[in-house]
Amino acid sequence: MNEIRIPLPTVLLLLAVAGGGGFAAGYALPTVSASPAAAPNAAVEPNPQAENEQEQEPLPPGHPPVDDQTPQHVRAMRNAGDVPPSEEEASLEWKAPARWQLVPNTNTMRLATYRVPHALGDASDAELSITRAGGSIEANAERWIRQFDEAGQSTAKRTTRAVGLAEVAIVEVRGTYSGGMGKEGSPQPGWALIGAIVSTSGTPYFFKLTGPEKSVRAARSEFDAFIGSLVQHRDRGT
Repeated sequence: MNEIRIPLPTVLLLLAVAGGGGFAAGYALPTVSASPAAAPNAAVEPNPQAENEQEQEPLPPGHPPVDDQTPQHVRAMRNAGDVPPSEEEASLEWKAPARWQLVPNTNTMRLATYRVPHALGDASDAELSITRAGGSIEANAERWIRQFDEAGQSTAKRTTRAVGLAEVAIVEVRGTYSGGMGKEGSPQPGWALIGAIVSTSGTPYFFKLTGPEKSVRAARSEFDAFIGSLVQHRDRGT
């Protein structure tokens, strides 16, 4: 058999003609599909479904909602079951005297603690504690009075005053004091207490000033101004 050699230009020409004939007859050459790489600055289309899935990702157990603006102390009491949901709205703000020093709370029940400098002649400072808890005004006032000896109980005074729209019950006692956390029940003779129980649309607030009688008396005008500065607002800012 004789070997036939066809020049390369001729081969290319024949292929071109055959391909053109195929297109003319309605046939197409096979193509290979590929996913082009995204342009460096190509915009990424948002995926609403993916965003919703991210937003609905469950939070760790006990974690408050991310949009919950409720103050920490109210959330803590709510988790402990002390504040019913309907009572979470009421909250108070106050302005403390300049010489009162805000100090760490001695227990988790307190919202704030202030050290009140002692008067000349007293060996220790007085203290103002702020708490929020349930119970009637009468029961809590009686509890404060019973933290003193019988002589102190017999001379205890109760009055009321209005601060804005809130009614405030004032309790005054002096004598030997045996109450209060951190005292371990050790009697403190010559002490005094001035307390204010503030009624709000939610759980009452308790402002309790205790210490050596002279120091408590010296701080009485400051205490009155402190209570007078109370402003009620809503925890969620509404």
